[in-house]
Order: sequence, then structure tokens, then C-alpha cells
Amino acid sequence: MPAVVARNERCPLCGTEFDAEGQGCRPSCPMAKGCRVICCPSCGYSFPQEAGVAGGLRRLFDRLKEKRGHAP
Repeated sequence: MPAVVARNERCPLCGTEFDAEGQGCRPSCPMAKGCRVICCPSCGYSFPQEAGVAGGLRRLFDRLKEKRGHAP
């Protein structure tokens, strides 16, 4: 399983949008290899990067919200 996928993410805590590449799990963590946890560079909140169908659907709904002007 690949680790963090390089794409734009939005922090669910502070709302900052950032490139997920290089924001992955801490290298000192024994489970860092293949981990999909990313860390917001703004507030430090760690959360799992969604992948597969669930991640694709969330990104699609987020884009639709932005087009309609209902983004947070």
C-alpha cells in the first residue's frame, strides 16, 4: 500500500488547504512505512488521508460545494 498521495488536502480542524506530499507520518513512528496519516502544517492536527472510493466521493462533493458557493 502506498503512503501519502501527493494531492491537495483540507484540514478538517482549521480548514487550511495544503499539498499532502511531505506532510506524512513522522519518520520516527514504527508504523510510518505505508501510513496514510498526514499532519496539517498550520495547526499540527493529524488525520488519515482518505483513499479509494470514499476519498474520491468526498473530493467530488467538496468541488460541487465550492462551485455552488457553499464551501466552509
